[in-house]
Amino acid sequence: MRIAADTAELSRLVHVAADELRAAMGATAPTPHPVGTVNVAGLSHRPSDVDDLRARYDSLFLAARRASENMPTLEYMRETGDASVKPTTTKAAQDVQDLLAGRSRVFWREQHELIDPSVHTTSGVDWPDGRPVPGAIGADGKFFAHSAELGRKPRAPHPGEVRIFREKGDPDVVVISAVRAGILAEILDEYAARIYPGAESGIMHFSSFDLTDFIDEGIGRELRETYGF
Repeated sequence: MRIAADTAELSRLVHVAADELRAAMGATAPTPHPVGTVNVAGLSHRPSDVDDLRARYDSLFLAARRASENMPTLEYMRETGDASVKPTTTKAAQDVQDLLAGRSRVFWREQHELIDPSVHTTSGVDWPDGRPVPGAIGADGKFFAHSAELGRKPRAPHPGEVRIFREKGDPDVVVISAVRAGILAEILDEYAARIYPGAESGIMHFSSFDLTDFIDEGIGRELRETYGF
């Protein structure tokens, strides 16, 4: 998939945020926008390159079947009021069972049927006036720009300043170590390069989920609280 033109402003703002983190650590000059530094499509490998592919497939096949068979059906959830899992989860379990039994060719289900990944660069579905509309990622750029306009930018501590760790209800002051700020700046520039218009993006491997969760809920907490990103 090729990244569309509507991501240009978000890519620029993300890179600016990366340089602002570096500036707070003492960097004296901005860095070039990291356009063309990441070839996403070239980072993946073909399944045929994996030596034990058949053994992995057999193991995954059994695990997927067992997991999907233990999910409640939509009918059961409606009849019993079972809310132990989300409806989307049980739908996915049924897709897995159909796929393993050769009854379906559904390999991926989008959040909403209106989303076409070959056309939309989306971050979800919006519901203006009660009607579903694919939410363009460009809207995230506007939100990010508004956050930056509020003046919430990183800075080095003043001499003798007491470190303040943000607690719920306190002012937006978040302490980030210089090491972690440097890592966050690199992550932001990596993202800026990957969403720049014209970049090629392939299918994400499932192992990326753990990395995404770590960035979002772990090291990214300080970034989110500082920039609203």
